[in-house]
Amino acid sequence: MLGPRSSIVSTSCLTLGLLLPAVARADEILIEADQSTRPPDQRARRVHGEFRLGARAGFLVDDPFFSVDPSLSFDLRDITPLQFRLGADIRLRMVDLDPEQDQVIRGTDWDEPGDYVAILQALQYIDSFAFGRRGQVALDLRVGGLARVQLGHGSVVGGYANSLDVDRRRTGVDFVSRVEGELLDQVAGVELGLLIADLAMQQPLGARLAFDWASAGLGFTVVGDPLAPRTVAASVSGDALAVDRQNRIDATGDAGVVAAGVDLSYTFYDSWRYWITPYLDLNTLAGLGSGLHLGLSAEFALGRRRAVMLGFAAEFTYGSSSYDPVYFDVFYTMQRSQGEFIARADQVPTGYGALATTKYGFVALHDLGGPGGHGVIRFAHTDGAFAETGYRYRPGPQGHTWETRVGVELPEVSLSFLHAHRGELGFDIIEPRGSLVSFDLLVPVVRFLDVSITAGYLYATRRATGASGAAGVASSGFVGGAAVVLAGVAGRVPW
Repeated sequence: MLGPRSSIVSTSCLTLGLLLPAVARADEILIEADQSTRPPDQRARRVHGEFRLGARAGFLVDDPFFSVDPSLSFDLRDITPLQFRLGADIRLRMVDLDPEQDQVIRGTDWDEPGDYVAILQALQYIDSFAFGRRGQVALDLRVGGLARVQLGHGSVVGGYANSLDVDRRRTGVDFVSRVEGELLDQVAGVELGLLIADLAMQQPLGARLAFDWASAGLGFTVVGDPLAPRTVAASVSGDALAVDRQNRIDATGDAGVVAAGVDLSYTFYDSWRYWITPYLDLNTLAGLGSGLHLGLSAEFALGRRRAVMLGFAAEFTYGSSSYDPVYFDVFYTMQRSQGEFIARADQVPTGYGALATTKYGFVALHDLGGPGGHGVIRFAHTDGAFAETGYRYRPGPQGHTWETRVGVELPEVSLSFLHAHRGELGFDIIEPRGSLVSFDLLVPVVRFLDVSITAGYLYATRRATGASGAAGVASSGFVGGAAVVLAGVAGRVPW
């Protein structure tokens, strides 16, 4: 059954990258002896599901809130390997503090088409089948809040998340399909990866097509964000940015960004215990710059049942002056309209309206060229646990990025944690400016009752000092930090 929140999309996607090498070939059979059948009272029905109603209280951005969280899950795995969940968080303002929105139901939660598309909270379809003597097709489709999307080796899209904006919950698509067989007595395969970050088409979309034969691989990646702003409009005073009626930073001029890349790789493996892959990625950002990524990725299956995956990756990068490695990363949606990090209104510089840049403008303006690098260590367990931490360096401002993710997805507990910081070299990685923190915990305490806690430091479109905060009214502001703390209980009724 799908988890009560987006964990089935986020946590499973984090583990997927580690577990793909362990997928059986067409002439091999995997048997999971610990997979249990359904309880006797559920075996007569082929359609299952769960209704859940949660109630939580806490603090969201500026105001105290009470949140009502209804959802309805469907499990069709007795018919087809499909699960999905519909639901919405209805957040009610208990006290309207400054800047006042003049609404009980938070207006910025329901002012864009994507807010309604996000009622489809999660969908999962995973299947595989064989054909011919040695052919196999594997399909993995995940729809919902995406937490760690990566195409290929992650040099263009890596660690991407689509729902860290407090004002904009988004439903996206992360799809991977692989067809494998034999060509000239060697294993050959074709793999397609597809990203649609927002079904309302307000975020990036792209694809990667890869071919491999006899352990050698060749891939092509194209990713674009057609509506990405290149310049933003200043407020009337010039000390902040113009904010439109839908609580978005107002853009001017041309829009759009496109990245393309080609990658080469070769994998050394023993089929079940290790996979070591040196690779070379060559990428270009249209109208900006180009760069290369030369790296080595290693994955090891440990334990008698190969249930533990331990991975390492090291990468050298070199780019031209307007090339930003991993352009679509965990910070992308935060920096898409504002390249500079600002946590609070008192940090907005005087005359900021004339100084502000978008992500595109930031990369074009600053000299980011030269050598850099990336290192990461990963752990995953097939029972449902993962951990990952990494560091990336590139020349220029905001050149140091730290990122850590931890998650557990078990019947007894569901937990996910993200911490990411971008800034200068040093250990001030908990400074609010340039930080993203997300924590979700859910514990079933009895059969029909869950306890959940959500906390984090995300981002939102904030108001400048003295500007109107009323929903549906044009104003002035900036993209800034947003604290979130919600805790409560939920009843659930399986059916």
